[in-house]
Amino acid sequence: MAGPGTAPGATDQTGYDRVRYPSGVYAPSDPSRLAALARIHGLAAPDPATARVLEIAGGDGANVIAMAAALPRAQFASFDLAPSAVADGQAQAAAAGLTNVRVFVGDVIECAETLTGPFDYIIAHGLYAWVPEPVRVATMRLIGRLLSEHGVGFVSYNALPGCYLRMAVRAMLLHHVRDEADPARRLALARECLAGFSIARPGDRPALAGLRSVAEAMLNKTDAVLFHDELGESYAPQLLTDVVDAAAAQGLAYLNDAYPPMIRDGLPGLHVAEADVVALAQADDFAVSVFFHRTLLVRAGRNPARGVVAAHFAGLFATTVLRPEPTAEAPGRFVAGEQSIEIDDPRLAEILTTMGKVAPWRLPIDALANSDDHCNALVELCERDLVVFHAAQLPAVSAPGPYPRTSALMRAQLAQGLAVAHSLDLRVVGLDDPGVRHFIGLLDGTRDRAALDRDWMACAWAETISTTDALDRMARAGMLVA
Repeated sequence: MAGPGTAPGATDQTGYDRVRYPSGVYAPSDPSRLAALARIHGLAAPDPATARVLEIAGGDGANVIAMAAALPRAQFASFDLAPSAVADGQAQAAAAGLTNVRVFVGDVIECAETLTGPFDYIIAHGLYAWVPEPVRVATMRLIGRLLSEHGVGFVSYNALPGCYLRMAVRAMLLHHVRDEADPARRLALARECLAGFSIARPGDRPALAGLRSVAEAMLNKTDAVLFHDELGESYAPQLLTDVVDAAAAQGLAYLNDAYPPMIRDGLPGLHVAEADVVALAQADDFAVSVFFHRTLLVRAGRNPARGVVAAHFAGLFATTVLRPEPTAEAPGRFVAGEQSIEIDDPRLAEILTTMGKVAPWRLPIDALANSDDHCNALVELCERDLVVFHAAQLPAVSAPGPYPRTSALMRAQLAQGLAVAHSLDLRVVGLDDPGVRHFIGLLDGTRDRAALDRDWMACAWAETISTTDALDRMARAGMLVA
């Protein structure tokens, strides 16, 4: 996260250098997803394969580095105020041989005036509600100045009214740590306070019970997240209407929300007047006490469609986590984890079954769902986080080639001894199993299947799985490249 002020030199430190914020990827910001949402609204959107993508205050740049590995013809940039995080990102990109990504030290306020563009997709994740007002203004200024004509901006933030309780608990924590400057002691005092406060008492009023629940959730956070998100200097959750107004001042307009349960915020119906879209979405926020948004922005005047039209889904892809598990009583039963749904429409059931069979590869929507009703049904499933829309196919191979290999980024992350690696569809892959680490290490493209069999059979984990089964699992996880 980048904050206000002048960009530091290589030896200067920020709070994010002293206490490192967790690194990671953020799949909802994937340009393929953002382009799909724009096109569902009937808007042209830049091809993710050749897009120019910027992340504001991206820490070590892990998010765009993973995107760069998946989309080698696209160009990516990320800046942050913390030199140590930036140095880590630069080292990882270099180790993976990625030449299409730049990670650099930069300040939001300065970059809002000096950074050159344009960019097709601009991402501001985990920044907007945790910085002072001048930085929020600069964030919108940067997006408004550098977003391309058909581009999409992505701004995630803690929202109101849901975060009022969090603000109250945070105020209590700041009171308890007010005289302590040492990070370790501040964390210890905060955890002591949360541990005591989160215990339920007989006679707790509903509001107090809610505060205790928030405190318990805070207590379960890692030290780095607790230190920055709850004990940081700035915390300003936002009303959707305030964010949209700030965007409008920079020539931007509301498109939708990238959080699946909120996709109807931008698609309330073709009969809804454009002037009423944000007001209705804000009313819904109050009704359900929303606490988080992933607001999507476009250039003002683009006139997005506000209802589902099958023609807008042409050329898009979809994936699903649903799997058919029919029973005699429920022949159209599908499951995903603990969720279970019943599909009465045979055609929709066929669509979902086909999607499930090809996953993680993405199914062209218009080949199967070519009616408004079926596209609307897919949007309803998206609301439940059971279907995801994409504008491009998964950049992986469905079967290992003659010289199987994983991405250069995954191999670099393995070589650096990291606990996790990042797949081509921005998923986190655990590397804690030594057998998994060893097998991934063999997939550098220098071994044919015979050599791979030989080297795998010579290791201590050979009896756990065959090379054929291991490769099949990796292919099904979207971890193999051509």
